[in-house]
Amino acid sequence: MTHQFVAIDIGGTTIKADVYDENGQSFHQFKEIDTLIDYEKQTNNILEQVIKIVEEYARTMRIDGIAISTAGVVDSDKGEITYAGYTIPNYTGTPFKEELHNRFNVPVAIANDVNCAALGEYWQGIEQKYNYIYMITLGTGIGGSLIYNGHLVTGYSNTAGEVGYIPMGESDWQTSAATGALVQRFNEKSSHQVANGKEFFEYFDAGDPLAEEALDDYLDAVSRGLLTLVYTTNPQCLIVGGGIMARSDVILPRLRTKVAENVQGKQFMPENIVSAQVGNEAGRLGALYFLLQTMHFV
Repeated sequence: MTHQFVAIDIGGTTIKADVYDENGQSFHQFKEIDTLIDYEKQTNNILEQVIKIVEEYARTMRIDGIAISTAGVVDSDKGEITYAGYTIPNYTGTPFKEELHNRFNVPVAIANDVNCAALGEYWQGIEQKYNYIYMITLGTGIGGSLIYNGHLVTGYSNTAGEVGYIPMGESDWQTSAATGALVQRFNEKSSHQVANGKEFFEYFDAGDPLAEEALDDYLDAVSRGLLTLVYTTNPQCLIVGGGIMARSDVILPRLRTKVAENVQGKQFMPENIVSAQVGNEAGRLGALYFLLQTMHFV
């Protein structure tokens, strides 16, 4: 019998959902809604939105389990949010697992979104070719996740992988290496005021020497953090994700070179440094894989 699982990816801007079988094949029931957050009242309606999504699926489909990927620090055993920043007010303590299990009487699993993205890449991207991987995502901040033999390493208080906070000089890694840092470097060097990475690469592709210089400085900052991860975790494969990796054709070879040139010796190097492959489904698929693990399907 083919199983049907609801997988939901919760972000501060949107909530995305779909239904999959146990092999990660979609039933093409994709939904996307705006995340309801009231910053004036410091409240959110995320749990209610998730319940409504599952109810809509359950009207026409059999639901065998619910998998959730979410922003914030997650206690997966309890199935609740243990810490969330200012982007999602009043999110800490949200009891997803208890509420959803009580309402729908199916297995429920929930994990941090970066961890889920890494599991999605492990399952459907690199296809379990490597046993020991580290994944980072370059976005408005920097997130990280360590996977050993297909299982998340989350630390004793579920905060392993918060690598954006690694000290770098007088600041932290994400201040110098999140995507916005590239745009800021270019704007400071030039008379232009680009708003995002896409606009930056228009100048880069046109051969602007200041764009070339800004990218080189930026990748220096990224590689310094990667070296810290290489030395401390010694991953077999290092996966780099995030929206900026849409230009992996430019970034990946340069990043590989910088890490190789600055590492203490070849024995420290990962077997491979690759870009994320799964795309926007990685969080949902990783949440599903995590659910399947808890149900002993994999």
